[in-house]
Amino acid sequence: MSRRPLLVIAMLVVLVYFSLIVFMLRPLNGSRGYYGNNLINHFGLREARINWCKNLRWRSPPSPNVVALVSYPGSGNTWLRYLLQQATGVVTGSIYMDYGLRMHGFPAENVTDGSVLVVKTHEAPPLESDKFKSAILLIRNPRDAILADFNRLHKGHVGTAPKSAFKKNKYKKSDWSTYVFHQLSVWKTLHNLWLTKFSGPVHVLFYELLVQDTRNNLSGVLDFINFTYTEKDINCAVMNREGIYRRRKKYQDFEPFTHEMYESINRVWRSVLDKVTEYKKKHNITQNKDISYLID
Repeated sequence: MSRRPLLVIAMLVVLVYFSLIVFMLRPLNGSRGYYGNNLINHFGLREARINWCKNLRWRSPPSPNVVALVSYPGSGNTWLRYLLQQATGVVTGSIYMDYGLRMHGFPAENVTDGSVLVVKTHEAPPLESDKFKSAILLIRNPRDAILADFNRLHKGHVGTAPKSAFKKNKYKKSDWSTYVFHQLSVWKTLHNLWLTKFSGPVHVLFYELLVQDTRNNLSGVLDFINFTYTEKDINCAVMNREGIYRRRKKYQDFEPFTHEMYESINRVWRSVLDKVTEYKKKHNITQNKDISYLID
């Protein structure tokens, strides 16, 4: 084959690649306007398969106070963003660019300013003291959070890792056991840093309590960020609480955690709960109930 056809093919590949990049990066509605229930792009690939309580919009004018939505991966951050968008109609942002989320209900991926309601992050508090004015710290039992993120790494936001992924493999750089103990350290450090190093106010929310009592805990978040809402808004969000990013359990009789892992999990879990209690006492925040029962 001569060089010219090869050059033409190469140029076409490059053109298609950059066209896809531009297509993915542009706002879903062409501008920062409304994102309704039936929006479809030219190729029919961007239909939002979500029944929103109200059309999504950007904050206008943008708020001067950017709120961080902090969590360890696998702790329900995407679900809470979904609930907030249902209750308020305002898009939520992220320091990341997840194309899957951007195409399915979260048009403000990679937006981190006051035009969004909250900004998702899994990172430690930023060095820039004025980046976030306040933070919502979403905490989930480390056992479930680590397992959920392991599933995400293998099968995306709603899939489940195969049982083979939990078996020790001499050809892998890191096995399941190594992963668990390393992530326990990451989980603990993340929460401790936001509870002790962040200078702004922190609203602590436990994933387990959000599941048990979505209405009151969602209302608490909206009160914290000083967003005006009605009972109708909360009712609609609760009625549509499931969304499309809730992972369903695949294995009913499968236990990937060992006794040694559980001992470490409970020890780390208890230490962070103690930090939460200390934080609330220091800032005179009422703790409505004993949270120690969250430890299995």
